[in-house]
Amino acid sequence: MMQLLTPRKYLKVEVLLTEATRIINTLSRYFSYQTKRNQIGMPKIALNLSSEQLEALSKMFPDEPVEDVLVRIVNEFLSGRASKPESRADERSLRTLLDILNAYTGKIDELNRRVSQVVEILEGISSRLQNLEEQLRSTVQQPKQVEKREPRKSALDILKEQGVMFESDIASKIKNRDAFFERLKRGGAVVIALAKERVAVDPDFFTRFKDRVAKLSSSSDDILSRELEKSELRLLKALSSSGLAYFDSTRKRWVIEL
Repeated sequence: MMQLLTPRKYLKVEVLLTEATRIINTLSRYFSYQTKRNQIGMPKIALNLSSEQLEALSKMFPDEPVEDVLVRIVNEFLSGRASKPESRADERSLRTLLDILNAYTGKIDELNRRVSQVVEILEGISSRLQNLEEQLRSTVQQPKQVEKREPRKSALDILKEQGVMFESDIASKIKNRDAFFERLKRGGAVVIALAKERVAVDPDFFTRFKDRVAKLSSSSDDILSRELEKSELRLLKALSSSGLAYFDSTRKRWVIEL
């Protein structure tokens, strides 16, 4: 594939052409002048060339003596063929330059390819960051609803709801029952030691229990079941079995000894 010369190379060639043309013009004028003065024999011309001019001619025509080069340039110029002299050295330089340019062109192509890959990766990262930013913005605008959890009920709270708590009912759930009942007692619960177990009673429940039992005038199971709640009836029977409550048949009333 034909490679184009760079502006810098064109400038170099143009300088050489300008210098050669100046030399040719000088030779032509001088030669014409000497020919008019001496029409007999081959005239001899002496030229004063600078070292830069001599070096330029040597590079342009490395295989010919400078004298022959000057004569050839004059002849070609006079015959109209030297309007654009070409240099073999410049041709070799051009080929070398083109080889170098080709090598660098390949590297530049590879660099462009890698830059394109980097740009593509950066665009992907930018897109992901934008999506993440939108998600974060959406999260901030719509805060998560915090689930409301009811506080864990304490043993005293459970006792207040139930009214009474027998040790046999919690034996499989509580390992250290002594500490459990002691904690209930410190919290204000009424702890009663029965014949076979302990029972904890909420103080408000126990007050109502004693008032309702005091109004009973019979020990009949039917009447007790009708007048008392299940928890109250169970507590009364437990107290009675342990000798802590009894029915006084003379006074027709229940007596609780606590």
